[in-house]
Amino acid sequence: MKTVSAIMVAIIGVACIVFGIMFIMQANSSQQKVADELAPIQISEVNAKYGQVSGALEAATDPAQITSLTLTKTSLGLAKSNIGTIKFVQNSGILNIIIGAGFLLAGLGLLKKDKRVT
Repeated sequence: MKTVSAIMVAIIGVACIVFGIMFIMQANSSQQKVADELAPIQISEVNAKYGQVSGALEAATDPAQITSLTLTKTSLGLAKSNIGTIKFVQNSGILNIIIGAGFLLAGLGLLKKDKRVT
């Protein structure tokens, strides 16, 4: 019975590692898609550009300019949100890999311990 438990823990570890790799791969492709959609602006410049647009929006008085700046601020806000989600998925993938490695090592350790006892 202990052998079955050890194998199950190891399988859960392998599954966590696979999901972690999939999360990281998906985040990287999503990051490239966001970068392509923001083509003239780099991802690292989004926060600064958002701050500039927010400051310009507060100083704007012309209704057409206010509308244009509001649309730009909304687009940059959505980009910031997407970038944050991408970073979260990347970090979740890294965490899954670490947890999976721990489960895998624990399962192998339990399996070796069970083999030594018998």
